[in-house]
Amino acid sequence: MKNNTDNINDALGDDLRSKAEKMLADIGQRKKVFGDQDMQALFQELQVYQIELEMQNDELKVANEELELQQLKFASIYNLAPIGYFILNSYGIIEEVNNAGAYLIEGGKAGLLGKRMIQFIAPEFTDVFYRFFKDMQATHAKQSCQLKITSQAGAELYTQVEGTAINSFSGAPPKYYIAIVDITERIAAEKNLAETKERLELSLEASSAGTWELDLDSMKFYLDEFNYDICAIPKGGFDGSYRTFLNLIHPDDREMVDEHFRKSINSEKEIDFVCRLINSDGQLHYASIRGHVIGEPGQTRRLVGIMIDITEKKRIEEETVLLKQDQQRAITLATLNAEENERRRISDALHDSVSQLLYGIKMKLSALDLGHGKAHLDINTLIDQAIEETRNISFELAPSILLDFGLPATLDELVKRLSSPGMRIQAKVTGFNARENMLLETTMYRVIQELINNCMKHAGASLVRITVKGGKRIEICVQDNGNGFNYTQQEQSASGSGLRSIKNRISLYNGELSVDSAPGKGTLVKIVLNHKQEI
Repeated sequence: MKNNTDNINDALGDDLRSKAEKMLADIGQRKKVFGDQDMQALFQELQVYQIELEMQNDELKVANEELELQQLKFASIYNLAPIGYFILNSYGIIEEVNNAGAYLIEGGKAGLLGKRMIQFIAPEFTDVFYRFFKDMQATHAKQSCQLKITSQAGAELYTQVEGTAINSFSGAPPKYYIAIVDITERIAAEKNLAETKERLELSLEASSAGTWELDLDSMKFYLDEFNYDICAIPKGGFDGSYRTFLNLIHPDDREMVDEHFRKSINSEKEIDFVCRLINSDGQLHYASIRGHVIGEPGQTRRLVGIMIDITEKKRIEEETVLLKQDQQRAITLATLNAEENERRRISDALHDSVSQLLYGIKMKLSALDLGHGKAHLDINTLIDQAIEETRNISFELAPSILLDFGLPATLDELVKRLSSPGMRIQAKVTGFNARENMLLETTMYRVIQELINNCMKHAGASLVRITVKGGKRIEICVQDNGNGFNYTQQEQSASGSGLRSIKNRISLYNGELSVDSAPGKGTLVKIVLNHKQEI
Protein backbone atom coordinates (compact mmCIF):
# COMPACT_ATOMS: atom_id res chain seq x y z
CA MET A 1 0.00 0.00 0.00
CA LYS A 2 1.37 3.43 -1.05
CA ASN A 3 1.90 5.95 1.67
CA ASN A 4 0.74 9.60 1.53
CA THR A 5 4.05 10.86 0.16
CA ASP A 6 3.88 8.52 -2.86
CA ASN A 7 0.33 9.63 -3.55
CA ILE A 8 1.34 13.27 -3.46
CA ASN A 9 4.28 12.62 -5.84
CA ASP A 10 2.05 10.71 -8.31
CA ALA A 11 -0.53 13.49 -8.32
CA LEU A 12 2.13 16.12 -8.89
CA GLY A 13 3.71 14.07 -11.74
CA ASP A 14 0.36 13.61 -13.50
CA ASP A 15 -0.31 17.34 -13.29
CA LEU A 16 3.03 18.24 -14.79
CA ARG A 17 2.58 15.70 -17.59
CA SER A 18 -0.80 17.11 -18.48
CA LYS A 19 0.66 20.60 -18.65
CA ALA A 20 3.54 19.40 -20.80
CA GLU A 21 1.24 17.61 -23.23
CA LYS A 22 -0.93 20.70 -23.50
CA MET A 23 2.09 22.85 -24.13
CA LEU A 24 3.30 20.53 -26.96
CA ALA A 25 -0.12 20.74 -28.51
CA ASP A 26 0.09 24.52 -28.37
CA ILE A 27 3.49 24.41 -30.02
CA GLY A 28 2.07 22.37 -32.86
CA GLN A 29 -0.65 24.95 -33.43
CA ARG A 30 1.79 27.85 -33.18
CA LYS A 31 4.06 26.34 -35.84
CA LYS A 32 1.28 26.83 -38.30
CA VAL A 33 0.77 30.44 -37.35
CA PHE A 34 4.16 31.75 -36.27
CA GLY A 35 7.52 31.78 -37.97
CA ASP A 36 10.84 30.28 -37.02
CA GLN A 37 11.81 33.29 -34.89
CA ASP A 38 8.74 32.94 -32.79
CA MET A 39 9.33 29.28 -32.47
CA GLN A 40 12.89 29.92 -31.26
CA ALA A 41 11.59 32.20 -28.50
CA LEU A 42 9.01 29.65 -27.57
CA PHE A 43 11.71 26.97 -27.38
CA GLN A 44 13.80 29.09 -25.04
CA GLU A 45 10.76 29.58 -22.87
CA LEU A 46 10.27 25.84 -22.74
CA GLN A 47 13.89 25.37 -21.69
CA VAL A 48 13.36 27.84 -18.85
CA TYR A 49 10.28 25.90 -17.84
CA GLN A 50 12.29 22.70 -17.97
CA ILE A 51 15.06 24.03 -15.72
CA GLU A 52 12.48 25.41 -13.33
CA LEU A 53 10.73 22.03 -13.21
CA GLU A 54 14.03 20.25 -12.58
CA MET A 55 14.74 22.61 -9.69
CA GLN A 56 11.27 22.06 -8.27
CA ASN A 57 11.74 18.33 -8.67
CA ASP A 58 15.00 18.50 -6.68
CA GLU A 59 13.25 20.46 -3.93
CA LEU A 60 10.44 17.91 -3.89
CA LYS A 61 12.97 15.09 -3.54
CA VAL A 62 14.58 16.85 -0.55
CA ALA A 63 11.16 17.51 0.99
CA ASN A 64 10.19 13.91 0.37
CA GLU A 65 13.36 12.64 2.03
CA GLU A 66 12.76 14.89 5.05
CA LEU A 67 9.16 13.71 5.21
CA GLU A 68 10.28 10.08 5.09
CA LEU A 69 12.86 10.82 7.81
CA GLN A 70 10.23 12.44 10.03
CA GLN A 71 7.92 9.53 9.36
CA LEU A 72 10.71 7.14 10.37
CA LYS A 73 11.34 9.14 13.56
CA PHE A 74 7.63 9.11 14.37
CA ALA A 75 7.48 5.36 13.80
CA SER A 76 10.53 4.88 16.07
CA ILE A 77 9.05 7.07 18.80
CA TYR A 78 5.69 5.37 18.43
CA ASN A 79 7.16 1.90 18.76
CA LEU A 80 9.76 2.72 21.40
CA ALA A 81 7.49 4.87 23.58
CA PRO A 82 7.09 3.56 27.17
CA ILE A 83 3.33 4.15 26.90
CA GLY A 84 1.09 1.73 25.13
CA TYR A 85 -0.58 3.24 22.02
CA PHE A 86 -3.50 1.65 20.18
CA ILE A 87 -5.35 2.75 17.04
CA LEU A 88 -8.90 1.47 16.86
CA ASN A 89 -11.48 1.69 14.15
CA SER A 90 -15.10 2.65 14.74
CA TYR A 91 -15.90 -0.95 15.76
CA GLY A 92 -13.25 -0.98 18.48
CA ILE A 93 -10.98 -3.28 16.51
CA ILE A 94 -7.22 -2.85 16.92
CA GLU A 95 -5.62 -1.64 13.68
CA GLU A 96 -2.24 -0.52 15.05
CA VAL A 97 -0.37 -1.09 18.34
CA ASN A 98 3.13 -0.13 19.45
CA ASN A 99 5.63 -2.32 21.28
CA ALA A 100 4.62 -1.03 24.74
CA GLY A 101 0.97 -1.82 24.02
CA ALA A 102 1.82 -5.29 22.83
CA TYR A 103 3.94 -5.81 25.97
CA LEU A 104 1.02 -4.77 28.19
CA ILE A 105 -1.32 -7.28 26.57
CA GLU A 106 1.51 -9.84 26.52
CA GLY A 107 1.00 -10.72 22.89
CA GLY A 108 2.75 -10.06 19.58
CA LYS A 109 1.53 -7.29 17.30
CA ALA A 110 0.33 -9.81 14.73
CA GLY A 111 -1.71 -11.57 17.38
CA LEU A 112 -3.43 -8.33 18.46
CA LEU A 113 -4.26 -6.73 15.14
CA GLY A 114 -7.81 -7.34 14.08
CA LYS A 115 -9.03 -8.18 17.59
CA ARG A 116 -11.59 -6.19 19.54
CA MET A 117 -10.10 -4.15 22.33
CA ILE A 118 -12.91 -4.96 24.72
CA GLN A 119 -11.90 -8.61 24.90
CA PHE A 120 -8.81 -7.55 26.91
CA ILE A 121 -10.84 -5.54 29.43
CA ALA A 122 -11.69 -7.19 32.77
CA PRO A 123 -15.42 -8.13 32.87
CA GLU A 124 -16.24 -5.73 35.73
CA PHE A 125 -14.80 -2.82 33.69
CA THR A 126 -16.44 -3.50 30.30
CA ASP A 127 -19.20 -0.99 31.01
CA VAL A 128 -16.58 1.65 31.80
CA PHE A 129 -14.78 0.99 28.51
CA TYR A 130 -18.06 1.02 26.58
CA ARG A 131 -19.00 4.46 27.93
CA PHE A 132 -15.44 5.70 27.31
CA PHE A 133 -15.50 4.57 23.65
CA LYS A 134 -19.03 5.91 23.03
CA ASP A 135 -18.07 9.31 24.49
CA MET A 136 -15.11 9.49 22.08
CA GLN A 137 -17.38 8.71 19.15
CA ALA A 138 -20.05 11.16 20.22
CA THR A 139 -17.91 14.18 21.19
CA HIS A 140 -14.61 13.66 19.33
CA ALA A 141 -13.09 15.20 22.48
CA LYS A 142 -10.40 13.81 24.71
CA GLN A 143 -11.74 11.19 27.12
CA SER A 144 -10.12 9.39 30.03
CA CYS A 145 -10.91 6.58 32.47
CA GLN A 146 -9.30 3.87 34.57
CA LEU A 147 -9.58 0.27 33.43
CA LYS A 148 -8.40 -3.12 34.58
CA ILE A 149 -6.89 -5.03 31.67
CA THR A 150 -6.47 -8.77 31.52
CA SER A 151 -3.49 -9.83 29.42
CA GLN A 152 -3.45 -12.88 27.19
CA ALA A 153 -1.40 -14.62 29.91
CA GLY A 154 -4.09 -13.89 32.51
CA ALA A 155 -2.27 -11.10 34.37
CA GLU A 156 -4.42 -8.20 35.64
CA LEU A 157 -3.22 -4.64 35.27
CA TYR A 158 -4.75 -1.37 36.43
CA THR A 159 -4.35 1.29 33.73
CA GLN A 160 -5.02 4.94 33.06
CA VAL A 161 -6.55 5.32 29.58
CA GLU A 162 -6.61 8.51 27.48
CA GLY A 163 -8.20 8.62 24.04
CA THR A 164 -9.41 10.88 21.24
CA ALA A 165 -10.92 10.58 17.76
CA ILE A 166 -8.89 11.60 14.66
CA ASN A 167 -10.78 12.43 11.46
CA SER A 168 -9.47 11.25 8.07
CA PHE A 169 -8.78 13.84 5.29
CA SER A 170 -10.02 11.41 2.65
CA GLY A 171 -13.50 11.21 4.17
CA ALA A 172 -12.90 7.74 5.60
CA PRO A 173 -14.33 6.94 9.07
CA PRO A 174 -12.32 8.43 11.98
CA LYS A 175 -9.68 6.48 13.85
CA TYR A 176 -9.49 6.33 17.66
CA TYR A 177 -6.07 6.86 19.15
CA ILE A 178 -5.75 5.47 22.69
CA ALA A 179 -2.83 5.78 25.13
CA ILE A 180 -2.66 3.27 28.00
CA VAL A 181 -0.40 3.74 31.06
CA ASP A 182 0.20 0.95 33.56
CA ILE A 183 -0.71 2.31 37.05
CA THR A 184 -0.80 -1.02 38.88
CA GLU A 185 2.04 -0.02 41.20
CA ARG A 186 0.44 3.34 41.88
CA ILE A 187 -2.91 1.69 42.68
CA ALA A 188 -1.12 -0.80 44.97
CA ALA A 189 0.73 2.08 46.66
CA GLU A 190 -2.51 4.02 47.11
CA LYS A 191 -4.15 0.90 48.54
CA ASN A 192 -1.24 0.36 50.93
CA LEU A 193 -1.37 4.03 51.88
CA ALA A 194 -5.09 3.79 52.53
CA GLU A 195 -4.60 0.65 54.61
CA THR A 196 -1.73 2.29 56.51
CA LYS A 197 -3.86 5.36 57.11
CA GLU A 198 -6.72 3.18 58.33
CA ARG A 199 -4.38 1.27 60.66
CA LEU A 200 -2.97 4.57 61.91
CA GLU A 201 -6.43 5.91 62.56
CA LEU A 202 -7.38 2.71 64.39
CA SER A 203 -4.15 2.89 66.40
CA LEU A 204 -4.74 6.54 67.24
CA GLU A 205 -8.32 5.78 68.18
CA ALA A 206 -7.27 2.83 70.34
CA SER A 207 -4.59 4.91 72.06
CA SER A 208 -6.90 7.92 72.50
CA ALA A 209 -4.67 9.99 70.23
CA GLY A 210 -5.10 12.52 67.46
CA THR A 211 -2.84 14.39 65.06
CA TRP A 212 -1.98 18.07 64.96
CA GLU A 213 0.07 20.34 62.70
CA LEU A 214 1.59 23.80 63.06
CA ASP A 215 2.44 25.75 59.88
CA LEU A 216 5.64 27.60 60.80
CA ASP A 217 5.14 30.34 58.20
CA SER A 218 1.59 31.32 59.10
CA MET A 219 1.62 29.86 62.67
CA LYS A 220 -1.72 28.23 61.90
CA PHE A 221 -2.55 25.31 64.17
CA TYR A 222 -4.54 22.40 62.75
CA LEU A 223 -6.30 19.82 64.92
CA ASP A 224 -8.01 16.65 63.78
CA GLU A 225 -11.47 15.60 64.96
CA PHE A 226 -10.17 13.55 67.87
CA ASN A 227 -8.26 16.52 69.25
CA TYR A 228 -11.46 18.52 68.96
CA ASP A 229 -13.03 15.87 71.17
CA ILE A 230 -10.18 16.05 73.71
CA CYS A 231 -10.58 19.80 73.97
CA ALA A 232 -14.39 19.62 73.64
CA ILE A 233 -14.24 22.30 70.95
CA PRO A 234 -17.47 22.73 68.99
CA LYS A 235 -17.18 22.79 65.22
CA GLY A 236 -16.22 26.26 64.13
CA GLY A 237 -15.14 27.11 67.67
CA PHE A 238 -11.40 27.04 66.91
CA ASP A 239 -9.94 29.73 64.65
CA GLY A 240 -6.73 27.75 64.04
CA SER A 241 -4.30 30.25 65.55
CA TYR A 242 -1.38 29.16 67.73
CA ARG A 243 -2.40 31.63 70.43
CA THR A 244 -5.90 30.16 70.59
CA PHE A 245 -4.37 26.72 71.02
CA LEU A 246 -2.26 28.00 73.92
CA ASN A 247 -5.41 29.36 75.54
CA LEU A 248 -6.69 25.77 75.72
CA ILE A 249 -3.73 24.89 77.97
CA HIS A 250 -4.04 25.15 81.74
CA PRO A 251 -2.74 28.60 82.83
CA ASP A 252 -0.02 27.03 84.98
CA ASP A 253 1.30 25.02 81.99
CA ARG A 254 1.09 27.60 79.16
CA GLU A 255 4.56 29.05 79.61
CA MET A 256 6.10 25.58 79.70
CA VAL A 257 4.20 24.48 76.57
CA ASP A 258 5.11 27.65 74.66
CA GLU A 259 8.78 27.18 75.61
CA HIS A 260 8.77 23.59 74.32
CA PHE A 261 7.24 24.64 70.99
CA ARG A 262 9.65 27.53 70.50
CA LYS A 263 12.70 25.42 71.31
CA SER A 264 11.54 22.76 68.85
CA ILE A 265 10.96 25.36 66.12
CA ASN A 266 14.29 27.14 66.63
CA SER A 267 16.48 24.07 67.06
CA GLU A 268 14.35 21.58 65.06
CA LYS A 269 14.35 19.17 67.99
CA GLU A 270 11.58 16.78 68.87
CA ILE A 271 9.08 17.79 71.52
CA ASP A 272 7.74 15.43 74.14
CA PHE A 273 5.91 16.71 77.19
CA VAL A 274 2.77 16.34 79.26
CA CYS A 275 0.42 19.22 79.97
CA ARG A 276 -3.07 19.92 81.23
CA LEU A 277 -5.90 21.06 79.00
CA ILE A 278 -9.07 22.83 80.05
CA ASN A 279 -11.87 22.12 77.60
CA SER A 280 -14.85 24.34 76.91
CA ASP A 281 -16.84 22.40 79.53
CA GLY A 282 -14.32 23.37 82.21
CA GLN A 283 -13.10 19.77 82.59
CA LEU A 284 -9.41 19.06 83.12
CA HIS A 285 -7.63 16.71 80.73
CA TYR A 286 -4.05 15.49 80.70
CA ALA A 287 -2.42 15.29 77.26
CA SER A 288 0.90 13.88 76.09
CA ILE A 289 2.12 15.97 73.12
CA ARG A 290 4.85 14.73 70.80
CA GLY A 291 6.08 16.07 67.46
CA HIS A 292 8.97 17.15 65.24
CA VAL A 293 9.73 19.60 62.44
CA ILE A 294 9.48 18.41 58.83
CA GLY A 295 10.01 20.18 55.51
CA GLU A 296 12.31 19.88 52.52
CA PRO A 297 14.39 22.85 51.28
CA GLY A 298 12.15 25.27 49.44
CA GLN A 299 9.02 23.83 51.04
CA THR A 300 6.93 25.09 53.93
CA ARG A 301 8.31 23.91 57.26
CA ARG A 302 5.77 22.31 59.58
CA LEU A 303 5.72 21.02 63.11
CA VAL A 304 3.61 17.87 63.17
CA GLY A 305 2.82 15.35 65.85
CA ILE A 306 0.25 13.53 67.92
CA MET A 307 -1.71 14.40 71.04
CA ILE A 308 -2.63 11.54 73.37
CA ASP A 309 -5.33 11.83 75.99
CA ILE A 310 -3.74 10.36 79.14
CA THR A 311 -6.39 11.58 81.56
CA GLU A 312 -7.46 8.04 82.41
CA LYS A 313 -3.84 6.95 82.73
CA LYS A 314 -3.16 9.85 85.10
CA ARG A 315 -6.23 8.96 87.12
CA ILE A 316 -5.04 5.36 87.44
CA GLU A 317 -1.53 6.53 88.37
CA GLU A 318 -2.92 8.84 91.03
CA GLU A 319 -5.13 6.07 92.38
CA THR A 320 -2.11 3.76 92.38
CA VAL A 321 -0.07 6.32 94.31
CA LEU A 322 -2.91 6.77 96.80
CA LEU A 323 -3.25 3.01 97.10
CA LYS A 324 0.48 2.66 97.74
CA GLN A 325 0.27 5.46 100.29
CA ASP A 326 -2.67 3.72 101.96
CA GLN A 327 -0.75 0.45 101.96
CA GLN A 328 2.35 2.15 103.36
CA ARG A 329 0.22 3.94 105.94
CA ALA A 330 -1.38 0.64 106.95
CA ILE A 331 2.05 -1.00 107.25
CA THR A 332 3.41 1.91 109.27
CA LEU A 333 0.32 1.95 111.46
CA ALA A 334 0.55 -1.78 112.07
CA THR A 335 4.26 -1.48 112.86
CA LEU A 336 3.74 1.41 115.27
CA ASN A 337 0.85 -0.37 116.96
CA ALA A 338 3.00 -3.47 117.34
CA GLU A 339 5.84 -1.40 118.75
CA GLU A 340 3.55 0.40 121.18
CA ASN A 341 1.95 -2.85 122.28
CA GLU A 342 5.35 -4.39 122.86
CA ARG A 343 6.55 -1.29 124.72
CA ARG A 344 3.42 -1.37 126.87
CA ARG A 345 3.91 -5.07 127.60
CA ILE A 346 7.51 -4.54 128.65
CA SER A 347 6.57 -1.41 130.62
CA ASP A 348 3.85 -3.30 132.45
CA ALA A 349 6.25 -6.12 133.17
CA LEU A 350 8.81 -3.72 134.60
CA HIS A 351 6.21 -1.87 136.63
CA ASP A 352 4.22 -4.81 137.87
CA SER A 353 6.98 -7.37 138.20
CA VAL A 354 10.48 -5.98 138.53
CA SER A 355 9.47 -2.89 140.53
CA GLN A 356 7.32 -5.00 142.87
CA LEU A 357 10.19 -7.43 143.41
CA LEU A 358 12.54 -4.57 144.25
CA TYR A 359 10.01 -3.16 146.72
CA GLY A 360 9.68 -6.58 148.28
CA ILE A 361 13.46 -6.93 148.62
CA LYS A 362 13.66 -3.52 150.27
CA MET A 363 10.93 -4.36 152.75
CA LYS A 364 12.56 -7.71 153.63
CA LEU A 365 15.88 -5.98 154.17
CA SER A 366 14.20 -3.42 156.39
CA ALA A 367 12.69 -6.24 158.49
CA LEU A 368 16.09 -7.79 159.07
CA ASP A 369 18.01 -6.50 162.09
CA LEU A 370 21.19 -5.47 160.28
CA GLY A 371 21.75 -2.33 162.34
CA HIS A 372 22.50 0.96 160.75
CA GLY A 373 25.90 0.26 159.33
CA LYS A 374 27.30 1.52 156.06
CA ALA A 375 26.52 -1.70 154.21
CA HIS A 376 22.89 -1.43 155.15
CA LEU A 377 22.71 2.13 153.85
CA ASP A 378 24.49 1.18 150.61
CA ILE A 379 22.02 -1.63 149.94
CA ASN A 380 19.03 0.67 150.46
CA THR A 381 20.53 3.29 148.20
CA LEU A 382 21.17 0.79 145.41
CA ILE A 383 17.65 -0.60 145.68
CA ASP A 384 16.17 2.94 145.52
CA GLN A 385 18.25 3.67 142.41
CA ALA A 386 17.09 0.41 140.82
CA ILE A 387 13.46 1.23 141.56
CA GLU A 388 13.86 4.75 140.11
CA GLU A 389 15.62 3.46 137.00
CA THR A 390 12.90 0.86 136.50
CA ARG A 391 10.25 3.58 136.72
CA ASN A 392 12.09 5.72 134.18
CA ILE A 393 12.43 2.83 131.75
CA SER A 394 8.78 1.96 132.19
CA PHE A 395 7.82 5.60 131.57
CA GLU A 396 9.95 5.85 128.42
CA LEU A 397 8.57 2.62 127.05
CA ALA A 398 4.88 3.38 127.59
CA PRO A 399 3.97 6.23 129.94
CA SER A 400 0.67 5.37 131.60
CA ILE A 401 0.21 9.08 132.25
CA LEU A 402 -0.28 9.57 128.50
CA LEU A 403 -3.21 7.20 128.49
CA ASP A 404 -4.71 8.68 131.66
CA PHE A 405 -4.06 12.43 131.38
CA GLY A 406 -3.00 13.21 127.79
CA LEU A 407 -0.05 14.85 126.03
CA PRO A 408 0.43 18.11 128.05
CA ALA A 409 0.79 16.29 131.37
CA THR A 410 3.02 13.64 129.79
CA LEU A 411 5.38 16.27 128.35
CA ASP A 412 5.60 17.98 131.76
CA GLU A 413 6.57 14.65 133.31
CA LEU A 414 9.07 13.97 130.49
CA VAL A 415 10.72 17.36 131.01
CA LYS A 416 11.04 16.75 134.78
CA ARG A 417 12.57 13.33 134.31
CA LEU A 418 15.06 14.28 131.57
CA SER A 419 16.11 17.76 132.69
CA SER A 420 19.46 17.95 134.41
CA PRO A 421 21.92 20.64 135.57
CA GLY A 422 23.81 20.14 132.30
CA MET A 423 20.78 20.37 129.98
CA ARG A 424 17.64 22.28 130.85
CA ILE A 425 14.46 21.40 128.96
CA GLN A 426 11.56 23.85 128.62
CA ALA A 427 8.16 22.88 127.19
CA LYS A 428 5.17 25.02 126.23
CA VAL A 429 1.94 23.32 125.08
CA THR A 430 -1.09 25.32 123.85
CA GLY A 431 -4.35 24.59 122.04
CA PHE A 432 -5.09 21.18 123.58
CA ASN A 433 -8.31 21.92 125.43
CA ALA A 434 -9.72 18.54 124.42
CA ARG A 435 -8.07 15.15 124.10
CA GLU A 436 -6.90 14.02 120.66
CA ASN A 437 -7.06 10.38 119.60
CA MET A 438 -4.56 8.15 121.34
CA LEU A 439 -2.55 7.32 118.20
CA LEU A 440 -2.00 11.01 117.41
CA GLU A 441 -0.91 11.81 120.99
CA THR A 442 1.39 8.78 120.99
CA THR A 443 2.91 9.88 117.65
CA MET A 444 3.59 13.41 118.99
CA TYR A 445 5.09 12.03 122.19
CA ARG A 446 7.40 9.61 120.34
CA VAL A 447 8.54 12.33 117.92
CA ILE A 448 9.37 14.74 120.76
CA GLN A 449 11.02 11.95 122.75
CA GLU A 450 13.22 11.03 119.75
CA LEU A 451 14.24 14.67 119.22
CA ILE A 452 15.16 15.08 122.92
CA ASN A 453 17.19 11.86 122.81
CA ASN A 454 19.07 13.25 119.77
CA CYS A 455 19.83 16.43 121.75
CA MET A 456 21.08 14.40 124.72
CA LYS A 457 23.23 12.03 122.61
CA HIS A 458 24.63 14.27 119.87
CA ALA A 459 23.93 17.98 120.29
CA GLY A 460 25.84 18.77 123.49
CA ALA A 461 23.19 21.41 124.18
CA SER A 462 22.64 23.20 127.49
CA LEU A 463 19.09 24.33 126.62
CA VAL A 464 16.25 22.69 124.71
CA ARG A 465 12.97 24.49 124.01
CA ILE A 466 9.85 22.54 123.04
CA THR A 467 6.78 24.30 121.63
CA VAL A 468 3.59 22.44 120.71
CA LYS A 469 0.57 24.26 119.22
CA GLY A 470 -2.79 22.57 118.66
CA GLY A 471 -5.50 23.61 116.21
CA LYS A 472 -6.47 22.71 112.67
CA ARG A 473 -2.86 21.80 112.16
CA ILE A 474 -0.47 20.78 114.92
CA GLU A 475 2.95 22.45 115.01
CA ILE A 476 5.88 20.98 116.93
CA CYS A 477 9.11 22.95 117.31
CA VAL A 478 12.21 21.62 119.10
CA GLN A 479 15.17 24.01 119.26
CA ASP A 480 18.56 23.55 120.93
CA ASN A 481 21.73 25.58 121.29
CA GLY A 482 23.99 22.66 120.64
CA ASN A 483 26.66 21.80 118.11
CA GLY A 484 24.39 21.61 115.05
CA PHE A 485 25.03 19.34 112.05
CA ASN A 486 24.87 19.05 108.24
CA TYR A 487 21.28 17.92 107.72
CA THR A 488 21.69 16.85 104.06
CA GLN A 489 24.72 14.71 104.81
CA GLN A 490 23.17 13.25 107.96
CA GLU A 491 19.96 12.31 106.11
CA GLN A 492 21.89 10.30 103.53
CA SER A 493 23.98 8.42 106.10
CA ALA A 494 22.99 5.31 108.00
CA SER A 495 23.19 7.24 111.27
CA GLY A 496 20.18 9.32 110.24
CA SER A 497 17.76 6.53 111.21
CA GLY A 498 16.27 8.69 113.98
CA LEU A 499 15.02 11.29 111.52
CA ARG A 500 13.77 8.56 109.19
CA SER A 501 11.80 7.06 112.06
CA ILE A 502 10.24 10.47 112.70
CA LYS A 503 9.33 10.80 109.00
CA ASN A 504 7.67 7.39 109.02
CA ARG A 505 5.55 8.38 111.99
CA ILE A 506 4.44 11.77 110.69
CA SER A 507 3.67 10.30 107.24
CA LEU A 508 0.50 8.91 108.79
CA TYR A 509 -0.76 12.49 108.98
CA ASN A 510 0.77 13.86 105.76
CA GLY A 511 3.30 15.54 108.01
CA GLU A 512 5.95 18.03 106.94
CA LEU A 513 9.44 18.06 108.45
CA SER A 514 11.93 20.91 108.14
CA VAL A 515 15.37 21.09 109.74
CA ASP A 516 17.41 24.28 110.07
CA SER A 517 20.87 23.43 111.32
CA ALA A 518 24.52 24.07 110.66
CA PRO A 519 27.70 23.11 112.53
CA GLY A 520 28.15 25.41 115.55
CA LYS A 521 24.75 27.12 115.18
CA GLY A 522 22.37 24.77 116.95
CA THR A 523 19.31 23.05 115.45
CA LEU A 524 15.66 23.95 114.87
CA VAL A 525 13.30 21.12 113.93
CA LYS A 526 9.78 22.05 112.87
CA ILE A 527 7.05 19.50 112.27
CA VAL A 528 3.52 20.17 110.99
CA LEU A 529 0.82 17.49 111.27
CA ASN A 530 -2.57 17.41 109.61
CA HIS A 531 -4.28 15.76 112.56
CA LYS A 532 -7.62 15.64 110.66
CA GLN A 533 -6.11 13.03 108.35
CA GLU A 534 -8.15 9.85 108.65
CA ILE A 535 -6.20 6.78 109.65
